[in-house]
Amino acid sequence: LDDDAKYMYERAKKAMEANNEEEAKRLLRQRQNMQDKLKATLILCSEEKKRKDKMEENVRALEQRALEIETLLNRSVSAKSLQDTSGLMLSEDDPLLRKFRDMGID
Repeated sequence: LDDDAKYMYERAKKAMEANNEEEAKRLLRQRQNMQDKLKATLILCSEEKKRKDKMEENVRALEQRALEIETLLNRSVSAKSLQDTSGLMLSEDDPLLRKFRDMGID
């Protein structure tokens, strides 16, 4: 669009040199419209870049949180595993052990 606007300006200058004011005005209006479109496009691009940057920041935060949750889950599984294996040991309240003690067999 910027190149088109420059081209329109050059054509408008030539029209003025040829004493064709109406054509020059038309070309300058067309050039102004192109410049307005260019400005609007640049503003939209800037806004989209900000949105993209924010999304990337959010993705990094989600990845970090996922790693934290994974670590917590691994710890929980390890703790549960230890708890389950400790239950395999015979406790003092084991009925069979109590029966042996009652019979005088240690």
